[in-house]
Amino acid sequence: MLEGQVIAHIDGAPIAAPFSGVLRGIVHPSVADHIGMKIGDLDARAERRYCFTISEKSLAIAGGVLEAILTS
Repeated sequence: MLEGQVIAHIDGAPIAAPFSGVLRGIVHPSVADHIGMKIGDLDARAERRYCFTISEKSLAIAGGVLEAILTS
């Protein structure tokens, strides 16, 4: 996805990518939207393979949640 490329249309208005990257996800067309709502995830690292891996940040959060569950 290149900067300026149209990602979606909302009420007929084009929504352009604010920067180049890999589009990792986008909300379903049936989801009600509003101004300022995040409608997708554009990864600026531009590495398609990252779409299929778990980030270090996600692993750290999951580990913290698991620890909290096991200690309660």
